[in-house]
Amino acid sequence: MANSMHVNSSRVALVCAFALCLLAAGIPFWRIPYSEVNVPDGFYGIGLFTVFASSLLLRASGRAGFGMSLVVPGLALPTALMLRVLVEATIEPSRHNLWPLALAIVLVMGFATSGAGALAGWLLWPLWPRGPGRN
Repeated sequence: MANSMHVNSSRVALVCAFALCLLAAGIPFWRIPYSEVNVPDGFYGIGLFTVFASSLLLRASGRAGFGMSLVVPGLALPTALMLRVLVEATIEPSRHNLWPLALAIVLVMGFATSGAGALAGWLLWPLWPRGPGRN
């Protein structure tokens, strides 16, 4: 019974981390006018910090393994980019002709940031206070 509660709390933590990272990275990026947007510069700031911090906390707290701590926050940046591309390409189809290149850049950026956070969380995991799911 306790194990199933830990699995559910891990899923909730992963969903919340993804949503928080998506909003923290997406809202400032979506507000930049199209003529001024520059990838990857549009993602620097609070969004990148949120990706790092959430992957660190997911791993250090034991809520997620290294892989999920890497993937879930790391995919928030590409998701924010693709949501913008989908909306703006629907309005004006010729506007986003280099989106695959921008997506590749943002994928590397997101996974490098979440990888650094997951690695730091893995290093801090033995120091984290014991809680549910910890022996």
